[in-house]
Amino acid sequence: MSQLPDKPNPPAGEKLKVLIVDDEPTLRLGFAYALSNKTTVVETASTGRQALQRLSNVTFDIVILDLRMPELDGTGVIHELRLQGLEIPIVLCSAAMTSNAALHAIRQGVVDFLMKPVCPADLRDVIQYVLNPGGQTLPRALQAARDRRLGDAIQILETEALPTRQATAWLNVLKRIRDADAAPDKISDDGELEEKVRLSLSILAYNATDCE
Repeated sequence: MSQLPDKPNPPAGEKLKVLIVDDEPTLRLGFAYALSNKTTVVETASTGRQALQRLSNVTFDIVILDLRMPELDGTGVIHELRLQGLEIPIVLCSAAMTSNAALHAIRQGVVDFLMKPVCPADLRDVIQYVLNPGGQTLPRALQAARDRRLGDAIQILETEALPTRQATAWLNVLKRIRDADAAPDKISDDGELEEKVRLSLSILAYNATDCE
């Protein structure tokens, strides 16, 4: 699966628009080279602030977002976009994803993680996976989580998913988020949740394991 997805019923001549946000010039160039083709337009931003400016002026289909950037990091960008009501699909990318950052992202509807170094095939595949999740159980559950319908995601995983490592990890994490959010006064829950996310990150990351 190496080709980028066609947009569902796109108008004639419309291209997929991808925004790459990373403070490393070589990574921006490499990612843009890997994704650019006759059906895909790629733009880049070197800072979180620049990304927000681009997103306020141009409609993109998906954002590949670096976690660690100066001034405004990836979680800050996600927070600002959600405050503005912009629910664009986001893939959070990092060489060292923290449990706190991953937890914040999941609560904001970002459930797709790439661990650096990222190979071109993984980059193309994750866009396919996010924009065209298909009818399989885990992709449908994660789409519900992207839409912040945790209850629906949990129900799908509980009733339909095979007990794979990735499906089980996602079920445990989403259930703990639901329970912690239902009882925010229990401070210990967040500590336990962060530990669970930390232990599960190598399974939850898109390019750390095969998708169901």
